[in-house]
This record gives sequence, structure tokens and C-alpha cells, in this order.
Amino acid sequence: MKYKAILAIILMMAPVALLAAQKNSGSVTFSETVTVNGTQIPPGDYRVEWQRTGPSVEVTILKAGKVLVSSPATLVTGKTGLDGAFEAKDGENDSHILNVIDWANLSLRFDQAKGGTANTAE
Repeated sequence: MKYKAILAIILMMAPVALLAAQKNSGSVTFSETVTVNGTQIPPGDYRVEWQRTGPSVEVTILKAGKVLVSSPATLVTGKTGLDGAFEAKDGENDSHILNVIDWANLSLRFDQAKGGTANTAE
């Protein structure tokens, strides 16, 4: 009976541990250099991770496991019709300030920029 109780506790804790280990993340390909929080990110494939479940989140952009930049953003859930697309607005000196990253069911809206032109990731 004692072993059944211990087994039941372990089984009940397993889903909690899986949820705690789950990362909020996605991939994006920038087709042009974008600026995030003052950091220029060249074209290429990137991993995007965020902390918390929203709506206010802290986003980290990584390349090959290395953190390039972190920035606050707003997590918006709902179908976007896009997957791995991004939007940037024109900044100073021909820069493109990252505004939004869209995936099929959610978007990250960066607090640093409003509006802009849409660019589809490859």
C-alpha cells in the first residue's frame, strides 16, 4: 500500500514537471538585418524564446545557442495565417526595427516599434 501511494504521488507530479520544463519558443528567418533593442541582427535563421505566458514576456533571440539580444514584448494568441513571418519598420540610417514575429497561432509584438512593413521569412 505504501508503494502505491508513492507511485501515485510520482505520477501526479510528472505532468507538473513537464509543464515546468516546457519552453515557449519558435524559429524565424530574417531576410534582412533587423534591430532589436539597439542590437543589429543579420539575415539568417534564429531561435526565439520567451519567459512567462503573457501578455508581457521577455524575449530572447538566439543563434546556435548563443543569446544575441533580449527585449520585452507582448504575447498575442490567435490565428495569424502566417508562420515564421516578421514585420519591421524603417528606422534611422536605413535600419529595420523589429516590430512583430508571427507564427500560426501567436505573435510577439515588440514594444520598441509600432507599424512598419511586412516581410515574410523564408
